[in-house]
Amino acid sequence: MSSKLKTIPLCQLQRSNANVRKTDRSADIEQLAASIEANGLLENLVVHHCGNGNTKPSRYEVVAGGRRLSALKLLAKRKKIARDHPVACLIRTGDAADAVEASLAENFARLSLHPADQFEAFADLHAKGMPADDIAARYGVTPAFVQQRLKLASVSPRLVEEYRKGAMTLEQLTAFTLADDHGAQEAVWFDSPYADLSAQAIRRLLTQSQVESSDKRALFVGAEAYEAAGGIVVRDLFDLDGEGYFADSQLLDRLVAEKLEAAAETIRAEGWQWVEVRTDWDFARFSRYGRAQSVESPLSKKEEKRLTALAKRYDELVAALEEEGSDGTESELDQVSAAMDLLQAKKESWPEEEKKRAGAVVSLGPDGGLKIVRGLVVPDTAGQTANGKDAPAKKRVRGNGYAEPVLLELSAERTTALQEVLAGQPEMAFAALLHVLVGRLFYPGPFGSCIGIVATAVALDRASEAVSKSKAAEAFKERHSSWSQRLPEKDGLWDWIGQMKAEERHDLLAHCVAMTVNAVRGPMGPCARLEAADELAAATGLDMKEWWHATRAFFDRLTKTEMLAAVSEGVSPLEAKRLEGLKKEQMAKKAEALLARNGWLPAPLRATALSEEMSSHQ
Repeated sequence: MSSKLKTIPLCQLQRSNANVRKTDRSADIEQLAASIEANGLLENLVVHHCGNGNTKPSRYEVVAGGRRLSALKLLAKRKKIARDHPVACLIRTGDAADAVEASLAENFARLSLHPADQFEAFADLHAKGMPADDIAARYGVTPAFVQQRLKLASVSPRLVEEYRKGAMTLEQLTAFTLADDHGAQEAVWFDSPYADLSAQAIRRLLTQSQVESSDKRALFVGAEAYEAAGGIVVRDLFDLDGEGYFADSQLLDRLVAEKLEAAAETIRAEGWQWVEVRTDWDFARFSRYGRAQSVESPLSKKEEKRLTALAKRYDELVAALEEEGSDGTESELDQVSAAMDLLQAKKESWPEEEKKRAGAVVSLGPDGGLKIVRGLVVPDTAGQTANGKDAPAKKRVRGNGYAEPVLLELSAERTTALQEVLAGQPEMAFAALLHVLVGRLFYPGPFGSCIGIVATAVALDRASEAVSKSKAAEAFKERHSSWSQRLPEKDGLWDWIGQMKAEERHDLLAHCVAMTVNAVRGPMGPCARLEAADELAAATGLDMKEWWHATRAFFDRLTKTEMLAAVSEGVSPLEAKRLEGLKKEQMAKKAEALLARNGWLPAPLRATALSEEMSSHQ
């Protein structure tokens, strides 16, 4: 077998069946064609002769370089090069087996360029004056791809070297592009107490002083208004769906306050006694407020028709979003929802007399929208307004032929009589208690009741996302779902409770009371509420060994010292000694295997832990 170099016209070249590359023959041909157009053919093709030079032009089959041949023919088709463009070829002589061997040798021994070498080469071209768009055109990639590689090249050289050595993944390296300060980047990686940081953890540490674009404040103000006010949005080039991070939280808070205040001015013009502006809706506080008597005004036929059409379109958009999802669909859904809210709001109005004794709250909703609640009546409004100022003296208002003071006295007489009668009927008191608990815990919106008991469901997902997947939480959700499916419409609740069996009433009451239990430790440490929770746990016979066991997720959140202490206590000091030389990830895995099922509990979950802590703080 022999070989020689020769320039052969492109029109005389064809792919050989001996070429071993059968899969993805056309992969990245556009990119390869752009490279050849910009830089020429940097590597010759390997061919063997298959034609007859006497009666017609010779033909050559390409046994190695089939993708380069396809890229050249694509350029010829687009008139970028001539059909007879000269192509450098290495002509091999030999049989079919030799051709296969030559093709296999070229493809098998090829080593792809390391990504770090690639984006540093892009950075070198860019530093020498080549724009990112030109680099993209020369190598057949998108400008966004080049921008990402240039951003990676700007990461600390120490971290790039870590990537080259295999100490971190490309995903981890991309997370560091969120910060330009090499010192901050290196501190996160080299000074972290954790053996291995995920890309998500790296992003969180680098942006902990910034506000995510998904934050309700950022959604409320919007990136455009924030940047117009001089704010900087740090964008992640590798997160195409995200809006980035708002770098100036103080500016963002100021813009939120200004936008809320502008909305409040519009509400004040409606004539309410008071209007309060709040960044967050205080459920605990405003659940104690009364409600002014509103009047439902019918919409015009045109408005009702419009509302029906909007509702139909809303259902269509929700269905489309669930199936495929798109930014356009979400945007239209927001517009339709806002239009529906405006029409629904027109249905409810308040007489001027009611506005003079009630107020409204303008706040930021959980989804980043504007939340306006009208018709709130401050508890005991006889003395003060919502802003703490003295309320104006009440005018003489007549109802049913009597002045307000007379009506007040008569209602007090009726209340004391109702108290005495109810106190003598334990079963009816039980039903009244159950009625207000179910009404306020299961039904959305305000629930009127003369029973002065406030029921607030405790949202544990704020304390921990993991708790929602625990054994106890799953059991409680199943119980709650079972009751929810059985409950009637709000208007029929009283009669429904009256028809329940005594045993069912007791079960439902127990579930409602359980919904209000709060034994979550606050930032101030132990308190009387937690001491009461300790007593309740003892009275109910709570054994956390039935509901919790140590998992890998738990140990991942501990320090190595804490893990060693747990193993020493739960297994033996000798077993803990054996783990001392391990990395954190390996230690967590071993600790889980040793402690997961042996009944060990961390101190905060033991029955006596809280009382001991309370004593130590006294």
